[in-house]
Amino acid sequence: MVPFHPTGLSSSAKRIRRMLDPSYPLCREDVMWVLHFVQKKVALKDPALQDLSKPRLLQNFNSYCEAALLLLGSGNHFHTKNGDIRTCLLEAMHGLPELAEAISPAQARTFESMPSIPEDGIHPAAREQN
Repeated sequence: MVPFHPTGLSSSAKRIRRMLDPSYPLCREDVMWVLHFVQKKVALKDPALQDLSKPRLLQNFNSYCEAALLLLGSGNHFHTKNGDIRTCLLEAMHGLPELAEAISPAQARTFESMPSIPEDGIHPAAREQN
């Protein structure tokens, strides 16, 4: 259940919503914020994550690692990988109530059409780097 915030979205949900907007140019700080946010949720044993299946948790972890690797390997060309990193961040936050709160119905349709991480667990962007 998503908590009710009388003033609208929680600050985390607002930031997530902004970052998931394809027209918003991600910066390194945004990616670092999501990685830290997910890390805190895992460390605090968030109940929403405990409800996920083991394969789903592994997919979240894989996406978390892919986002970190894309961030490390981006150098001065960070903006060229925005779509790949955005997909990884979305997958890494899967199951968190703040993500559900942040996604508007229009965004939900957009994200349903986004390619997910393949069964072999290797993101297409990671294949290109090898």
